[in-house]
Amino acid sequence: MSPTASPPQADAATYDPSDPLGIFGSRVAGRFVPVRYLGRTSVAFIYRAVHALMDKPCFLKIVEHDPLSEDGLPESLRREAQTTAKQAHSSLLRMYDAGVRDGLAYLAQEWSDGPNLRFLIDQGRNVSVPDLLAIALQLLDAVCSLHARGVILRAFDPERILVPVLNGRHTLKLFDLSRILYAGERGADDASRKAAGSSAMHVRSTRYMSPEEIRERPQDHRSDLYSFGVLLAELISGEYPYSVRGRGPTAYVAGHLREEPRPLALEDRPEVPEDLPGVVRKLLAKDPAHRFQSAEETRRALEDIILPDVIRLNTPGERHVLEKWRSRVSSDLSRSRSRADPEPVGLTESEDPDLLC
Repeated sequence: MSPTASPPQADAATYDPSDPLGIFGSRVAGRFVPVRYLGRTSVAFIYRAVHALMDKPCFLKIVEHDPLSEDGLPESLRREAQTTAKQAHSSLLRMYDAGVRDGLAYLAQEWSDGPNLRFLIDQGRNVSVPDLLAIALQLLDAVCSLHARGVILRAFDPERILVPVLNGRHTLKLFDLSRILYAGERGADDASRKAAGSSAMHVRSTRYMSPEEIRERPQDHRSDLYSFGVLLAELISGEYPYSVRGRGPTAYVAGHLREEPRPLALEDRPEVPEDLPGVVRKLLAKDPAHRFQSAEETRRALEDIILPDVIRLNTPGERHVLEKWRSRVSSDLSRSRSRADPEPVGLTESEDPDLLC
């Protein structure tokens, strides 16, 4: 289904924008009860649902089935389901179930309360630099884990990154893995086009795209590092690093292809490590060869500058706060790295209505 297609089962006389698929009161796959429509990504309608037997909330992503697929599951959902099920990381939503039933392809995932990252960016100076940097490191740690398995994320839009508060601190959850590439695929001109249902320029905003993706050239893990750099600049300074020209998918193209990123606006944020702008500039190099060459290298660079510079730029009276910050980053990263691998969850056999999450 293309991003501009009508919702499955939608009828002009009965269409309800609060339930575009008309599935309230039903049980998807015999067990998931939709209770609220949340919105949509470029490829799926998103509902909050409850497992009928377990009384457990979850995200339910639904698209029209793909008649050309062997089992009806669109490639975008197949990739997201298989990658998430095989990947053990605290920043990835656990996979509960995926399959096709009654003409609808569905994917059920762990529920997560809390705002998305765009909300925190819009909060501006109300969110502390340590909190923002801790979030950035969590995201980078998830990217490291994906890259280690040959997966390129290609989804750094903050609207698709959740930041619920757990035990008094922001945690990070990647909500959308529908645009992933596997190492060795070219990018917008091959498997990803089939997975997304359209060319990349029409699937999502170019706001966080790398220059090579915009040009439909081969992409690799360094493309993710560029996108991470754009988000990091916006997260820390509250401002987009390039000029925006017009509206629509092409509004950001000129900046990515031709402009040098503007300096981070940090005049009233002395607690930002002084070497951080240099890291951002390197991430935003137009030529992938001039960027950091791996997510692990990027993570080491950030970890090397964050704690020493934050301590140096603050007064002794704030040391207890900084020690909490040091502990926070350390525990967040160790928790994400040490989580035990869950048993992989296979795709649901559509003819087996009794298979539970």
